[in-house]
Amino acid sequence: MQSISTKSTLRCLSRMLDESIHADVTIHMAGGALKAHRAILSASSPVFHSMFHHNLVEKESSTIHIEDISVDSGMALLSYLYGTIKQGDFWEHRLALLGAANKYDIADLKDACEESLMEDINSVNVLKRLEEAWLYQLNKLKKGCLMYLFEFGKIYDVRDEMNDFVRRADRELISEMFQEVLTVWKPV
Repeated sequence: MQSISTKSTLRCLSRMLDESIHADVTIHMAGGALKAHRAILSASSPVFHSMFHHNLVEKESSTIHIEDISVDSGMALLSYLYGTIKQGDFWEHRLALLGAANKYDIADLKDACEESLMEDINSVNVLKRLEEAWLYQLNKLKKGCLMYLFEFGKIYDVRDEMNDFVRRADRELISEMFQEVLTVWKPV
């Protein structure tokens, strides 16, 4: 019975989002605006809850401005919050979703993004992922990137990009990388 009930509820939530049924808030994003529901946003995020609970401009105007996310990524965020996101949309927008999850304190989405980013670490994206892990305090992703670079010996694959990375990366991150090198280094 619960499975039928869950499917029915998700179908209703999907219609509420897609058709803006009784939507009571407008979210302005880069490239457009989307309609949503305060109750869903508030239940999903303590930051959104605070916006609508206290006498903030968002409560009075029923408008939220999120200019650092595209309308497509915003739709992926809302689809996640309404429980209707498709896997392809999640993968396409996961970096934007990670930023939004961090900004709006949506812990389960942040965890899902971290898990997803762990799945396809490679020589092309490992340094970028390491910076994202550092920025968003994703310890599991950071450990995975460091393991990929040092324990699996892929540091040689990114040696051309490493100089630029060392110049722009946070000093504490560089220090952690050096500590990892010392941990795995086994002199002959």
